[in-house]
Amino acid sequence: MIKVLFVCLGNICRSPMAQIVFENMLREHGLENNFEIDSAGTEGYNEMCHAGIHRGTKEVLKRNGIPFSEHYSRKMQKKDYDYYDYIIAMDTENIKDIEYIVGFDKDNKVKRLLDYTNNPRNIRDPWYTGNFDETYDDVVEGCTAFLNYLNL
Repeated sequence: MIKVLFVCLGNICRSPMAQIVFENMLREHGLENNFEIDSAGTEGYNEMCHAGIHRGTKEVLKRNGIPFSEHYSRKMQKKDYDYYDYIIAMDTENIKDIEYIVGFDKDNKVKRLLDYTNNPRNIRDPWYTGNFDETYDDVVEGCTAFLNYLNL
């Protein structure tokens, strides 16, 4: 069982989008039983108010025919580092925040999603940009590259 945690700041836009897109890819390849996938945020403010997936994320997933169920924000915890095999951040700031939560990445588990592509970069936060389509395209690119990296 390969355990993957996608992480962004608030766990309502990018990381649940990546979780859902990757889970859909796994289903399409018949690999869903080989994985445990979740997402979390580095901040807990959305968890405190029991925030679900942002409406912009829901809309872009629906437009692209990606099925999903509700996900409620949760803050990443130190114990997540030991539990998950891959901790995949959306941007460099997320990595700094993850290291603040878990300490030094001694097992080299933490990477940005787009580090698995031929064009490593941050995934911009649509909470601030309003561009959920751009985020979706980046997430699909990153999830595709990550699945190829796993070579299953």
